[in-house]
Amino acid sequence: MAEPHILPGAHDFVMNQPQFIDHPQPEKQGLKILLKASLPDAAYDSSEHPRNCHPGTRIQYIDQIVKWGIEGLDSGHHIFWLKGPAGVGKSAIAQSCAEEFASRNKLAAAFFFSRPNQRDNPQRLFTSISYQWASKRKTYAEILKSTIHDDPTIVNKELHHQFHHLFVSPLQELAAKGEGISERVVIIDGLDECAGVAAQRTIVQIVAASIRDNTTPVIWLICSRLEPHLVATFKSPEVSTVTHQEELKVSRAIDNEIAKYLTDELAKIGMEHDLPIPWPCERDIGTLINLSGGLFIYANTVVRFIGDHNSLGPEDQLRAVVALATSVAKGSTEHPLSELDLFYLLIMQRIPAKILRTVQWILLATFISGAWTDVKSNRQFLGLSQSQFQAACRTLHSVMKVEGNMIVFYHASFMDFMEDPQRSRQFCIWKDSGLALRTDLTQRLRAVCNDPDIEPYSKSFCALIRADSENGGKDVDAYENVVIGFFFLYSTLPWDAIAFTALASINFKKMSEFWVNSHLGVPGGIGKLFSHIPEEDRNKIIWSCKDRDRDIFAWEVAQMPPDADWDSSYILGHGQHKCFLWYIPNISIPMPYRERPLTENSTNKRPTTNHQTSGRQTPDRLSPECPTTEHLTTKYPTSEQPISNKVPRRPTQRFKFWRSPTFRRLVQHCRFRQP
Repeated sequence: MAEPHILPGAHDFVMNQPQFIDHPQPEKQGLKILLKASLPDAAYDSSEHPRNCHPGTRIQYIDQIVKWGIEGLDSGHHIFWLKGPAGVGKSAIAQSCAEEFASRNKLAAAFFFSRPNQRDNPQRLFTSISYQWASKRKTYAEILKSTIHDDPTIVNKELHHQFHHLFVSPLQELAAKGEGISERVVIIDGLDECAGVAAQRTIVQIVAASIRDNTTPVIWLICSRLEPHLVATFKSPEVSTVTHQEELKVSRAIDNEIAKYLTDELAKIGMEHDLPIPWPCERDIGTLINLSGGLFIYANTVVRFIGDHNSLGPEDQLRAVVALATSVAKGSTEHPLSELDLFYLLIMQRIPAKILRTVQWILLATFISGAWTDVKSNRQFLGLSQSQFQAACRTLHSVMKVEGNMIVFYHASFMDFMEDPQRSRQFCIWKDSGLALRTDLTQRLRAVCNDPDIEPYSKSFCALIRADSENGGKDVDAYENVVIGFFFLYSTLPWDAIAFTALASINFKKMSEFWVNSHLGVPGGIGKLFSHIPEEDRNKIIWSCKDRDRDIFAWEVAQMPPDADWDSSYILGHGQHKCFLWYIPNISIPMPYRERPLTENSTNKRPTTNHQTSGRQTPDRLSPECPTTEHLTTKYPTSEQPISNKVPRRPTQRFKFWRSPTFRRLVQHCRFRQP
């Protein structure tokens, strides 16, 4: 039998290296859109899922939750709120329950919030849950494909609309077809780590409303800390009537479970290092149990600390932990995590002094890095080589790990500790290390922006930014990341004479030229910086355009790009170092400030406004006669050595980039860019 011809009836033509392109049906793109708007790492079976409970521990709570999920606790209670302080094992219980429900085909989805691991976006909760569920149930997936194909903006709508379109409507359509569901349990862990108090309340209220109105046949296990706003929300009549609550307390009643966990895990470490059996002895196990104080997170961290392969061995690590017993006996126990804080202090104290600052900077970068979360970007931001970054991270083996291209924290309590100066003391990332990082970023940017001989993204530029020069595209990102961190630290850390001197001496004009060349937006924290600078210093560094009379400053207004908003824009710098930060909806466009050309009929003096500051006339910062940095800094008498305020002068150039076709294409591109 002859094979069918691909083009029946065709003849007398030749195909030379043909390429056949399969155009998928539009509705098949629905799940791809949903996946892009979700967080796969937040699932229970992802590579970053939390550890489950140690065999033989927390059986009471696991059995109670599984029985509730399969048989029903009692009528009407379709929310199970597992609450408790940090470190008692809520996430481990949630993970164990998720695995048990999945094995019985009862799990619809599970979402594990994690603030330090950048899994805290409330807009990604319902999209992630619906995607996980759709991957298991084909009929539900088909409905979602069609729904999202008809309206792809569903994934970006507010939470109420997301819930309705992704859950209520599809499940009602399935019910109308007579198709029941077996996967009925949804788990949300760490709700208190979701970004925004209002979002946390809204999630609980949406779920409770769906149960009261019987719009979805789903039951919800929610785990969180006892935050006051969540306690009030679950106590409200509309939520409490459909909720069963169970509290995990810090209690010595679980010492036997902690003892089992420590004995089993440390015995494995002893076998790996060929230590004599039994190891450790019962006395040391008892000391570790007392130090744990009813906190499973303490026992988990101790096991990782003792088993650290980059130490002098488990025996030395064990002696260091056992020695804490004396400090605990003498110390205060006012804070519920006081014993854990002492252990975290021990971890920080054992970091070699020569790399301690680098470790603190890495932790600080993870806090700043809202725009970039991968290891390579953080490394470029700090100017570290791959070996330097890995060596520093190895010292925190007990509390975090580098998995692929991401930093993963085992528990949020460690970053809570590092951000609180009362708890972490001299190791707090917002104290000396934060100021040192601000100084480092300032010196790197000054070396680039204040040197007239530095060309954008040249070898000398990359050397100063310390990016990975083997990937040219990332050099642009590295510069942008440094600028974002620069503005973030100046708008967050305390304002002082050094901060004033540093900002007043930066050549923002050249900095903006690099931004334009990079085709990347400027950081969104300029408004925060404006409000952070004291009013008496503000007009020497940054001005808000809304304070400028548009009629008087017509020359500046004339430089405004199309669609820019004058009242939402700013001007940074003074003298010949000024730049505009034009705001266009959803983006900011940096642009060098162009001086008024000198002609016979014009003058370089421009009128000033009646803007008053502290009851005195404010000098026109836009004027070329604006005071120099040396004059500006004399108001701050300080014995500290300020950052060098020498500003190399660069001949003024008339910058015409915004009038070029390239800039018009940039604005057209950025207009549709997500914030």
